[in-house]
Amino acid sequence: MKGNTIPVQAKTPLSISIQLEKAGLRFKLETLEQIFPWNTPVPKLKKWLLDQSIQIRLIQHASVELTTELFLLIPKEFDSPLYRLGFLEKALGESVLDGHEVHEQAVDFAQANLVFFFFFFWKDLLALTFPIANIQYTHVLGNELAKTKAYIYPRIQLHLFEKSALVILIQQGKLHLANVFPYESDTELAFYLHSIREAYSLQWNMETFQIKGPERTNTKLIEGLINLQIPLEPISKHA
Repeated sequence: MKGNTIPVQAKTPLSISIQLEKAGLRFKLETLEQIFPWNTPVPKLKKWLLDQSIQIRLIQHASVELTTELFLLIPKEFDSPLYRLGFLEKALGESVLDGHEVHEQAVDFAQANLVFFFFFFWKDLLALTFPIANIQYTHVLGNELAKTKAYIYPRIQLHLFEKSALVILIQQGKLHLANVFPYESDTELAFYLHSIREAYSLQWNMETFQIKGPERTNTKLIEGLINLQIPLEPISKHA
């Protein structure tokens, strides 16, 4: 029966995708996603991966995507080592560098550099979990803007995560707004979206929104936003 035996190593990918959210650490496997709170012990993370037939010692690359709000888009014409620190401290606070590692990502669509921050605690956690992997860090904003189009009519890209949402507003072919908004309820998120509508005098409808992210299938959240006059398509229509 040796010919019918599939080694565990054959099931283990050489790379793994991870999303870092306000609510925790999300593993994104080929057919499964699972989020773990930040206080989850490393042995529990390793056991779960092993239960999915993934041997950590075989992981050579980890792609880590941040979804957090500590970032700044700096136009390339103004960005330089001499002035960058001043921009960051003015926009995000003088203590923004404390406990963080700084990463950079080019955003050609906005002709800017995206500077984002990564907690040393997160880096240590990932290093303990994947000791031999080459870990690459990016931010969801930079990744999404690399794929976006120069929409003429207002387009709001709403990326829903547990406890936070990335909101991107594009109109007249330009980026007008990019922000990660932390929320605890559908009311808070709806209020923020309505403030965008008022600030930019938007005439919105269902076609205005592109919904993405792991919480896009959260029926309670989507129905709550619809009830608060956010023009989203009901999830039941996709069933």
